Amino acid sequence: MAALALGGCGSGRSADVADTSAAVVAMSEFRLDPQELRLSAGRRAFTIRNDGRIVHRFELRRADGDRRLLVRGRPLKPGESQTLTVRLTPGEYLMRCAQERHNTLGEWGTVTVRG
Repeated sequence: MAALALGGCGSGRSADVADTSAAVVAMSEFRLDPQELRLSAGRRAFTIRNDGRIVHRFELRRADGDRRLLVRGRPLKPGESQTLTVRLTPGEYLMRCAQERHNTLGEWGTVTVRG
């Protein structure tokens, strides 16, 4: 499976990410690109880019009943990026912007982790 280079915002794309690649997520008003990621279980890196004009802040939670927070990045100013690493087990996850009301405006997506 090849990693995808992800550019542009708001396309609503999904992406399979190779085991050796970081998952690249672009944040903007009020979208994540891609909106769906498919990854293998294990220790995974997420490179988060703020392609927008305002501050954004990435977080990843379990999508099951406990909605446990797994990782939250620092607030990113326009043009900034950061890489976050987290150990993922098979299941469904929710990625979203943690800035107030951004997720309710559509800045969220899903991560599916396979075994």
